[in-house]
Amino acid sequence: MADLLKSRIEPAPPFTYCGVDFFGPWQVQQGRTVVKRYRALFTCLASRAVHIEVETDSFLTALRRFLCRRGSVRETRCDRAGMNFIGAEAELKKAIEEMDDQKIKAELLKESIDWIKNPASASSFGGV
Repeated sequence: MADLLKSRIEPAPPFTYCGVDFFGPWQVQQGRTVVKRYRALFTCLASRAVHIEVETDSFLTALRRFLCRRGSVRETRCDRAGMNFIGAEAELKKAIEEMDDQKIKAELLKESIDWIKNPASASSFGGV
């Protein structure tokens, strides 16, 4: 067995290092229509605690709610299977670049989430 990742054994607040995955869809009735909804599963790499966001229509919405509830994240591991993760990373970086306030922008860049994408053929890479 390979050595555990540093993020799996380094003492840190919960969800500082986390893994994320999307699962679903579920058919949910909204008024008179039926819509597809997905769930986002966030897992703390160190403590293995789980946070599930339900009723999400986009990954960015789930990520915003997760960050508001659990605080800042230093590193996120995800697979390359869904374009949600790749698109979210690009959109977040673009939003930071477009900000006008240089002080806030500098702080966000300093505290930026490090996205680590697992190899396409190894969805359980990193133990997540």
